Amino acid sequence: METTHSKTRRTKGSAPKIVVPSWDSVWKSFKEDNTKTTIEAMETEGWKTVRDVARMTNLSRQRVLELANSDKMESVKKKVIQTGKTREMVFVRPKV
Repeated sequence: METTHSKTRRTKGSAPKIVVPSWDSVWKSFKEDNTKTTIEAMETEGWKTVRDVARMTNLSRQRVLELANSDKMESVKKKVIQTGKTREMVFVRPKV
């Protein structure tokens, strides 16, 4: 009786172990990435939403995002609680 397995079949090796010197730093960065903030808290640090910057400068939102991506402005994505929902928004500010 023949088997359905190949004669050259190899057994799978175990997965490599993840070695991290400090799991505390990994969890801290995870927590910082998933914290929620408010628009007002970001504005106190000098950040503005893309929509606000577009209104102030009479540029389109796409143009403001292009400026942020071209290293003329700093940009950051944050999770914001707005009208009872959590949204991820892009905040920008001029480079200092």
